[in-house]
Amino acid sequence: MDRDGEAAFAEFAAAWSDLVGAVVRAKARGAHNGEHGLTMGQALVMHAISGLERPTVGAVAHALHIASPSATRMLQQLERKGVVARRRCAEDERTILVSVTPHGEELLAEWRARMAERQRQLFDRIAPEQRPVLVALLHDMGAVIDDL
Repeated sequence: MDRDGEAAFAEFAAAWSDLVGAVVRAKARGAHNGEHGLTMGQALVMHAISGLERPTVGAVAHALHIASPSATRMLQQLERKGVVARRRCAEDERTILVSVTPHGEELLAEWRARMAERQRQLFDRIAPEQRPVLVALLHDMGAVIDDL
C-alpha cells in the first residue's frame, strides 16, 4: 500500500476506534436501564425470541450466534426478571421453548421506543444532504462486517 493508502487506512482506523468507543460509552450510559427496564443485551435476546417461529433455546443461540450454554444463562437471568418464560415442549420434553411474557413485551416496547428516539436524534443531527450517503455506507459496513 502506498503512503496515501496508508494515511487513508490510518484515518479509517482512528474513525472506527472513535465510533466503537462512542458506542461503548453510549451502551454504558444506557446500562442503568437494566435496573427497571432492559439492557441492550437483554432487549436483543428478547427481540430474537420475538422474531422466531419456534423459539427454542438452541434457536435463540443460533439467532444470536452464541453457544447454547451462553443462551441458557441469559434466558435464566431474563426468566428470573419475569420477562421470559421457558417451558418443556409437549411433543419432545428434551426441547425447551421460550417466550416473552406480557411484562417482557411491555419492557421491550419501551426499549424499542427509546432506541427509535435515539436513532431519530442521531438522524436529525446529520446534514440532510449527507443522509443518503450515510445510509448507503451503513448498509455496506453491515454487509462487510457480516462477511468477516
